[in-house]
Amino acid sequence: MRTLLGTGLLLLTLTACGAANTAAPAGSSTGPETTSVSSSVPGSPSVAPPPSQTVGRPTQGIAPGDDVLAESQVDARGLPEGYPRSLTRSTDGKTLILQAEEGGCRRVSAHVGDQTPQQVVVLVAVTAAKKGQMCPDYIKEISVPLALAAPLGTRTVVLRQG
Repeated sequence: MRTLLGTGLLLLTLTACGAANTAAPAGSSTGPETTSVSSSVPGSPSVAPPPSQTVGRPTQGIAPGDDVLAESQVDARGLPEGYPRSLTRSTDGKTLILQAEEGGCRRVSAHVGDQTPQQVVVLVAVTAAKKGQMCPDYIKEISVPLALAAPLGTRTVVLRQG
């Protein structure tokens, strides 16, 4: 709930700041000076930086050279809601990396199950605190490496609770 409220306040603040910046005529000042990216021609409009090439793809915690698996190569129907589903693979294809969030009393672990020429089964476990136990309020990104017997190739990764 706190995260949702914090996110809402942040968006409201950013929206208000954006509206204040666009409402003032050029050359006037409505408050403290702000710095913006602009072209080298005086009097020309501000230019925003180009959009990221990784929009919609998780990038935090992914090592350079690792590759995000396509949704079509991951079958996560066997996982309950709230379990991590984001996988990357090493450049040689012999290691899968499960990207997950841990925090407070929540812990995530995973290990490789059966490996066939068609699929690799990954068993994911999420443990939580006992009812009534106090837990610190934090979240951190983790990477769980999963060694494969052979490169993944075109095999499907089946995520299951376990």
